[in-house]
Amino acid sequence: MHASVRDNFSAFSKRLEGRVNHMYLDSLLNVTIAVGNKIDPVADALALASLGAPLLRDNDNARASDAEITTEWTKVKGGSTATTLHLSEASIDALVAKRLQQNETVLLTIFPGFDDWPADAQLGILSMAWGLGANALRPPHFKELRAAIGARKWFKAARECNMNGSGLLKRNAVNRGLFRNAAVSAEPPASDPAVLFLPIPGNRPKRQLGDGPDDAHVALVQRMFNPDRLNHLTPGTFTPGTFDAATLTAVKAFQNGEAALPGSGTFPVTGVVAELTWACLGEHVPQA
Repeated sequence: MHASVRDNFSAFSKRLEGRVNHMYLDSLLNVTIAVGNKIDPVADALALASLGAPLLRDNDNARASDAEITTEWTKVKGGSTATTLHLSEASIDALVAKRLQQNETVLLTIFPGFDDWPADAQLGILSMAWGLGANALRPPHFKELRAAIGARKWFKAARECNMNGSGLLKRNAVNRGLFRNAAVSAEPPASDPAVLFLPIPGNRPKRQLGDGPDDAHVALVQRMFNPDRLNHLTPGTFTPGTFDAATLTAVKAFQNGEAALPGSGTFPVTGVVAELTWACLGEHVPQA
């Protein structure tokens, strides 16, 4: 994978999963730790040390025994939040790096040419692997996504990358934006594929009807509302840099299109460009 993806993956994932050094139950009632690292069944918790991430006792920072880990894991699985074991910050970093490497190894067997993809596309597929497990992307799953990627149709990939499951609304939105970033970066003149265009942390201000004139964030939204890019939209005539009525119509049409996709859950159709809409649009800024 590109160095830009590897170097930013932990910060990217932290925004979606948090960073927790104690065991906890996730939304699917799986015991989890670190940056969304599932350790369920208990054998996965016992294997943490082999991945460079030994669990430590809170009271003395000594390495926990297998019996202590099993006892603690069982309490957490039963709903207890009174945990007494933890990972060091260095161990969390090691665990994330190890799992990322493992996922990349699997993805290389599924997606020929992965190493040459735009960085945002690499991050998008690695994000999916983080959410589902890399093997969940093997055939026969995600047939349309694999076909779109094989043809390097990144805008199509953005509409086929949605994962079903509780708690995946934000990750799905971000992944769609990543594939859209990849599509824009591949447009002539093509950008350096090693450049990651998703800003980390990637915060952008809310934009709504009446904002402008000459607002760079509104102009970025309007650039993405090109029917060649987002073919479910009809062409609009915008006042560049002004959030006018035509822009409002396009924003709502885009949001309705996103809300209709599998895995979109309760995607907000508000006409306001806020966190989830920014995520889905992508945050591509052309290279100078």
